[in-house]
Amino acid sequence: MVLLILLGSLVVLFLSIALWYLIFRKPLPFPIPPAPQDRAPAFTFAVYDVAKPLGVAASADGTRIYLTQSDGDQATLVLDGLGNRIGVLAPPPTVASRATQLYVAVNPTTSEVFASDRLAGQVYVYDADGAYARRFDPGPDLAGWQPLALAFDADGILYVTDVAGLFHRVHQFAPDGRLLRSFGAPGVLSFPNGVAVDETGNVYVSDTNDGRLVVFDPSGGQLGVVSRGPTESELGLPVGVAIDEADRVFVVDSVAHGVQIYAALRPGDRAPEYLTTFGVEGTSDGAFAFPNGIAVDGRGRVYVADWNNDRLQVWSY
Repeated sequence: MVLLILLGSLVVLFLSIALWYLIFRKPLPFPIPPAPQDRAPAFTFAVYDVAKPLGVAASADGTRIYLTQSDGDQATLVLDGLGNRIGVLAPPPTVASRATQLYVAVNPTTSEVFASDRLAGQVYVYDADGAYARRFDPGPDLAGWQPLALAFDADGILYVTDVAGLFHRVHQFAPDGRLLRSFGAPGVLSFPNGVAVDETGNVYVSDTNDGRLVVFDPSGGQLGVVSRGPTESELGLPVGVAIDEADRVFVVDSVAHGVQIYAALRPGDRAPEYLTTFGVEGTSDGAFAFPNGIAVDGRGRVYVADWNNDRLQVWSY
């Protein structure tokens, strides 16, 4: 009798999962126990046949991956959670005859995808499946800007790094598109290729040409720095930045061919605490050759654009 009840419960569970997937086309949102903060993820699989991938973003449930390419036809790919190609992000010809999209980010409140085109001075907006929606308007004060890295916080506030002129900055936009503030004093940032926001609102920016990770508070005041240097806790050429739900800060160090992991900055500290590193130089699974962009989802996966190996690597906790 007990066995029959158990079998019946399993059947009901299976049918419930199947019905959920048929209705919502996404996995059940089971919570995933957080891994110890100082543990590195493990290599899971790679997506090949991409041309010099640069930027990557993922939906929170991991069912959509967005990947820019800096070579070939430079199409920005839409992939499913297994890495299969299901579409592209492309503005219509009336908007851009050829979009050179560099970085992408997903708005967690709307699932819209934002893509930066530095050369055209544009940020394009798409729906989750890749259909073009509109151009983002930064307002008259930012005419002539050169948007580069993109990130959202949990409330849908957008952060965009701008590399126009000699004074490189970070712009913060409200969910309705209004410019809230710009920060980064002259000489502080040089070609910031990555930006991410932790749960307290602190903003982490890869100061690429200066070899640093700079942390700002929500109002733009500088809080801390991870410096350039030879030790394992320091950086060489930081590019992509991502922060997961455990407040681990992932920083791609392109010339070190790996990813540094730090704890989010604690009050009173001058730098985020170094935790560990993953990846080595090479071409085999789990090795990198000048990686660039990085993203995380809410299911414990880390996505790395392995630039010179022409592939996307997926790591998991």
